[in-house]
Amino acid sequence: MPDNSSSAYAKQPVGKPRIPVVFWLLLTISLSLVMGTVLLSNSMKHLKTVSHYFGFDLLPQEVRAPPPKALPRPTPPATFTLPLHVIEPPVVESASTFLRTWRISGAAMCAALRNAGIETSDWAAASFNADTFECFFEWSGKREKDQLPSSIFVIVRGDAAGTINNMRVKIINPGTDENGQLDPGILRIFEIMLRQPQWLDFHETLNAIKNLKDIKEDGFGASIGFTREVLNPGNYNFTLSLDATSGSQKRTRNYFSGRRWLPLPDPAVEIDSAQPESVSKPPDAEAPAEGQEHRH
Repeated sequence: MPDNSSSAYAKQPVGKPRIPVVFWLLLTISLSLVMGTVLLSNSMKHLKTVSHYFGFDLLPQEVRAPPPKALPRPTPPATFTLPLHVIEPPVVESASTFLRTWRISGAAMCAALRNAGIETSDWAAASFNADTFECFFEWSGKREKDQLPSSIFVIVRGDAAGTINNMRVKIINPGTDENGQLDPGILRIFEIMLRQPQWLDFHETLNAIKNLKDIKEDGFGASIGFTREVLNPGNYNFTLSLDATSGSQKRTRNYFSGRRWLPLPDPAVEIDSAQPESVSKPPDAEAPAEGQEHRH
């Protein structure tokens, strides 16, 4: 009897070899690992690119705070370079000093005296020298039987530009009150002469003149003196002048000379609001003489 089993088996077609499921599982895992490695590498740059390509963001970009602004640099301290002559010791041959100047012109001083009741002449050239300008006041009283004659002489001298050189007053046997103080009318002359230049540091001069005491004050080129004559006790001389005596004062005066600078305008003449008080005269006094015997 023929063997049918072997022939039947021989006629069956040969099937394709089957791939195990484990292989596919391992392959899937391997590919997933490779793709995950690629996508997650480089700070997930590729994953962000793919998600952006398909229109969604799996990992939104981090919002980074702006870097802090740099603080402004502090301004470097200012530097100054002092000139060498500032720190060098002064040279005696070139040193200067404070020097007083006239703050009133000769014409304005004469006008101030006239406004105070001292009838000086106009500011004009002197008869003996055309370069010297002056104004003056002169009064002489009668000689009484039991009294010596009294007189007053006032002169202000300067130059054609109006700069005062000196002011002088000579009083002979002046009138006094019961306390021996100078007559207020005569004292008014000295008040005007000391007040108009606006030098406020000569404090004792006017009080000494009021009491007919000798005094001499100097300061910054100005010299003020009121003295009694030794041989004539009733005669008093007053002098107010500016005279640069030291070398430093002369250098200062030459530096600020009017030949180098434009002249300053004359300050306004100070006019008293009160009624001016005239120089007291005896009732029978003579009119002021124009003689030249006291002009010296």
